[in-house]
Amino acid sequence: MSWTGILNQSLDRYHLIWRVWWSLTLVFLLLGCIDEIDLDGTGGGAGRMVIQGQLIKNCPSTIRVRVSRTANFAIRSFPAAVENAVVFLEDEVGNQLRVPQVEPGIYQMVIESDNPTISIETGSNYFISVTTSEGSHYNSSLERINPVPVADSVSIDMIEREELDLNNQRVSKQYLRFFLHTPLESNGSNERARLRWSFESVYRVDETSVSIPPPGPVSCYVTRGINLDKVVVFNGNESNSNRLDGFFLVEDEIGTNFGIGYLLRINQHSLSDGAYEYWMKVSQSVSLSGGLFEASPGEISGNVNNTNDPDEEVFGYFYVSEEYRLTRFVTPDEAGNPRAFCSTDLFSGGGLCVDCETIPVSTGVKPEDWGP
Repeated sequence: MSWTGILNQSLDRYHLIWRVWWSLTLVFLLLGCIDEIDLDGTGGGAGRMVIQGQLIKNCPSTIRVRVSRTANFAIRSFPAAVENAVVFLEDEVGNQLRVPQVEPGIYQMVIESDNPTISIETGSNYFISVTTSEGSHYNSSLERINPVPVADSVSIDMIEREELDLNNQRVSKQYLRFFLHTPLESNGSNERARLRWSFESVYRVDETSVSIPPPGPVSCYVTRGINLDKVVVFNGNESNSNRLDGFFLVEDEIGTNFGIGYLLRINQHSLSDGAYEYWMKVSQSVSLSGGLFEASPGEISGNVNNTNDPDEEVFGYFYVSEEYRLTRFVTPDEAGNPRAFCSTDLFSGGGLCVDCETIPVSTGVKPEDWGP
């Protein structure tokens, strides 16, 4: 196979992930407070307000809010970004911080620990206010930042199973699975946490060439999301133990992405009771056997309301949390030594394998957390 074909495979994989992400986003936008998704758009579901956001306490802290309106499935449109809104982060004592728009419908900023306007502290409560250019005003409910347990480690194993390919033929595929080991209580807290996780992976691509001008072939690091069609949550209050050991988090198919080294980043968040209930219902909805667009198992209420019109259905949720990030680096040996992206048995002719910096979400800068 030519390097162009390999690159196209990577692009196809990236575009598939992107399409799944958009599908999941559309499901999130339409699941709030309704019993069934209207696929043909005749139920008037398009154009409803969606406000999704998170405040993450870290070093530094970050806030990100997406303001949009639901899509019209009759014409296969995407959610419409709500631009030029005025978005504030506010705490329980009245301190306000305006959050700037960084791209259409996305309001985001970094909050350093010495910010003179607002302090992000564990145990404190926060909410967001959003005022659109038309004058509609929305508030979320107060959310408390709960402490997040510090996870111990991540273990792995490899499984093989048969699946149907695009031609409806049975093929054998190998997956690497990741399992979490963590306490359910934080230091100084007797309350078990309600946890949610998100993931991304990084793999390396080494260009190959027998003759190329200096500086010669380079290495690139490609970041991609995984598990985009699922929501992984756990309620520590439903456990009989103060620990969570061997908890299955996520799996990834073994391929050329494991050929040189593979890094899994795991973000662990601690949720309020309301945030946990919201994400648990979303998890149940998108996990139904009928697929992403199956009917909702029940109403999913968010925590954002129109202060001028309490009867307006507003979708989405604003939640806050401490964040603990842990990583698991997988060596080629641990993954069974699969072929690398530019392995010599895949290419011939001595030409350049791939201009790796053209791969979406890639960089020539080695991540600080890369390696064992």
